[in-house]
Amino acid sequence: MSIDTAIQRLRDANPAPEPGQLIRESDDLTALLNETWQRSTNMQTQTPQKLEPEGRESNRGWLIALAVAAGIIFMVGALALLPMTQGSDVVDESPNTTIPVVVDPETEALPVEITTTSAASVPGPATVQVQAFDYGFRGIPDEMTVGDALEFTNTSASEYHNLVVFSLDVEDSRTVEDYVTIAPEDFEEELTVVGHLDAAPGEEAFNGRIRLQTTGRYLAIDMTREGADPLAVSKAVNPPDPATTDSPPYLVAGGQLGYEHGMILIFTVVDK
Repeated sequence: MSIDTAIQRLRDANPAPEPGQLIRESDDLTALLNETWQRSTNMQTQTPQKLEPEGRESNRGWLIALAVAAGIIFMVGALALLPMTQGSDVVDESPNTTIPVVVDPETEALPVEITTTSAASVPGPATVQVQAFDYGFRGIPDEMTVGDALEFTNTSASEYHNLVVFSLDVEDSRTVEDYVTIAPEDFEEELTVVGHLDAAPGEEAFNGRIRLQTTGRYLAIDMTREGADPLAVSKAVNPPDPATTDSPPYLVAGGQLGYEHGMILIFTVVDK
């Protein structure tokens, strides 16, 4: 390597703030080396300055924009969740509960809710209190459900009354007016007896209750006669001697039958 080449490489490796000085000293290799060594020593003792790489300012602006966007998204999400958290300390003591159903967007268009009812809220069979008076029935609704029971009280002060219930066939379309014309002895031949309750004046029925076990239409009538002796009717339907068979109350002498006097109606029993 020639001296000129070495000097040029020293110049290239050690750029100086005063290039003219190197030109002046280019003929003296010793002076050039000393000057280069002195500049290197001075540069090592200077406090290094942190240089920003090119493009740092643009990167910093992008990071600031990203931080602002993240803050906005966080605030919007918090505002959306706020209504969901309000009232969370309220305890629902209703027996009805709602079970959310996860919806597959590919198979369901809308969410579905299933409502369940606790066993305690399901009503059981009802007991219907029926009252007889001169002349009619109180307390029998137009519609009851399977399993309901009828209990009977006679509120009349002087007349004996009873409640006889018949089930009607599905094809039987007769009305109350049609049944009024039927003779009392023909009822059991044309209809099915569900049960009967009998009560002296001012008393409850001595023979329990009638349970309605099937759906359909039913006929309720009173088959005692107007003015019949209450004691005679009581002995007919509830003989003192257990060996004696009871007999229908309409066989006791008297006036019009109760159902001919307006003590007749039709009601329906449905499923729960």
